[in-house]
Amino acid sequence: MCDRIRRGGYGSEGVKRRESLQVAPEQILRYAQAGPRYTSYPTAPMWTDTVGSTEGIAALKRSRSAQEDPLCLYVHLPFCERRCLFCGCTVEITRQGEKVTRYLDRLDAEFDLQCSALGDRRQVIQMHWGGGTPTHLSSAELERLFSMVERRFDLLPDAELSIEIHPHVTTDAQIATLTGLGFNRFSMGVQDTDPEVQRVIHRDQTLEDTQRCVETCRGHGVGGINFDLMYGLPLQTEQTFSRTLDAVASLRPDRLAIYGYAHVPWLKKAQIVLEREGLPGPVERANLLAQAIDRLGEQDYRVIGLDHFALPTDSLSVALEAGTLERNFMGYAALPDGSRMGDMLSFGASAIADVGGAFLQNERTTASYEAALEEGRLPVARGLVRSLEDNLRRAAISSLMCRMHLDLDELQAELGLQGLQEHFAPEWMRLAPFAAEGLCDVSPRRVDVRPLGRVFLRHLAMVFDAYLDHDSQPNARRFSQTV
Repeated sequence: MCDRIRRGGYGSEGVKRRESLQVAPEQILRYAQAGPRYTSYPTAPMWTDTVGSTEGIAALKRSRSAQEDPLCLYVHLPFCERRCLFCGCTVEITRQGEKVTRYLDRLDAEFDLQCSALGDRRQVIQMHWGGGTPTHLSSAELERLFSMVERRFDLLPDAELSIEIHPHVTTDAQIATLTGLGFNRFSMGVQDTDPEVQRVIHRDQTLEDTQRCVETCRGHGVGGINFDLMYGLPLQTEQTFSRTLDAVASLRPDRLAIYGYAHVPWLKKAQIVLEREGLPGPVERANLLAQAIDRLGEQDYRVIGLDHFALPTDSLSVALEAGTLERNFMGYAALPDGSRMGDMLSFGASAIADVGGAFLQNERTTASYEAALEEGRLPVARGLVRSLEDNLRRAAISSLMCRMHLDLDELQAELGLQGLQEHFAPEWMRLAPFAAEGLCDVSPRRVDVRPLGRVFLRHLAMVFDAYLDHDSQPNARRFSQTV
């Protein structure tokens, strides 16, 4: 068993050495519960289907007032050739090329509808293509999609252009195409390198596949490479996961995300198969997470927050030190020159936008998404228009998760509000046990997240969630495990 995590400081030019961080697996186990990830606030279970196309158009029109703020774009490409059994994403399994062609046609139509409502606001500072497997598309299809974006939006010279790729199916030619288009960050799903774990989860991907993609990207000058790993998968042990951690660290990705496997067979029926192999229990999961933080710390990866790690030279680490870290549906981001995160437009089936004070989620299936566009309407299926109280709590949660502090004087100045100390008095009382455990420091008008608290950020954020019943555990069918 991994008894504790020892996080010593490390040195890098422009990055401070950090205090040692220790986490006992018992503490991880004690905090294991269901809870939101806070990619949005209010969180997705609070959204309703009363928000649709009409509200979507109105939100896009409202966003015109922020003309000077650059946009973020997300495009969802749901297609995969094979279903990975751990996956909780919105995907469609197909090898029919005509489906991709039809989907790109509908994306073209959605671009037109959104841009018509958006007006002249077109500068983009961040774009991400996710899936599914975006590299299910051929090089020609990738170029076609990029041209749809480029002829409608102004991609700023320092914009971050990122894409998710599956190393087993991504060719060197596709990487050459993408880097030629300007993509400068590649996120690679790895999950686990153990052959038996991969067999069970239907993930055909050798370490050599991943190494080839890394070397090809580096050869094209890519300075941003992310890996996704997952703990809590069938057949994972501390011994097998140790080998995975050593293998991926040897490839030196700039960032790593270590996600806990979310077993939700009532939502993703294919996951039922994994129960036959035996899933690690809570104690085993806690040990795997503890081991990951320990081993990655030894390799100079820094805990950014939640399940994210980065090398000290990566822009996330630099932004964390500078207090300019940002977060949206695409995860943590460090925008150039300390730019603040603006509205986020999203395109494709199930894609979620954050625009004009509203969250807007498209139809989930490709069939319903395409049908809406064939009828000439924005394919928004559900969402939420935020209230003033929502925006206040959203800002508080964002400050904790990105700035690693919440200062009521700063919040009052930012939002033009008064009386926040009285307003948040119940929340301050709920923070006391976390302060006693070393997760944060609390003074009358400020909360500071301690290094240990970065592992448990979701728990600190939950304190400020007005939609949770704080006298009971959150519904495990609505939220994933926090650790």
